[in-house]
Amino acid sequence: MEYFIKIIKESIIIVFISSLIGIVTGTFLSSNDEILNTIPFILLTLPAINSLIGDISTIMISRLTTQLLIGSIPPRIKKTQRLIEDFIGLFLTIILSLIILLAAGYIIAYYMELKLMNLIEVLIIIILTVVVMFVIIFLVMFMISILLFKKGKDPNNFLIPFITSLIDFLSPFLIILFIIIFI
Repeated sequence: MEYFIKIIKESIIIVFISSLIGIVTGTFLSSNDEILNTIPFILLTLPAINSLIGDISTIMISRLTTQLLIGSIPPRIKKTQRLIEDFIGLFLTIILSLIILLAAGYIIAYYMELKLMNLIEVLIIIILTVVVMFVIIFLVMFMISILLFKKGKDPNNFLIPFITSLIDFLSPFLIILFIIIFI
């Protein structure tokens, strides 16, 4: 029962923070829906991009927490060989998954007869979004997990809902930013 109460105490704050991020995200999306509607292909792939980044982030959080607990990486903000290997492996995984996702999205868009503006610009926007998001999420997740671990808290209880909410905000934010820059 004590462990159950610990999980509740550690999780209640992040649920509140995640809810606030969700409200900000919804407000941001509703105020920028015209920009997103200019490229229907991006709207088609946005949920899959969120899911892809979310899945990879959950793997990153799990690996990092496990490595902190077993001591294969030190509990300080420092670049280690193990961390670099994880970053490269997950980065390659996300790039390969993104290629498959974009190919499937293109096939679906083609058969749905969605208007595809300049395909190169759209691909650049999506690839930049995913790469920038991955780097941001990796760095934020790493720093917060170290800080939580040092305080004796379980990083999983905080990071999984927080990173998910952050992804839900960052993906449309970065897509809109890159649409404004490139189109």
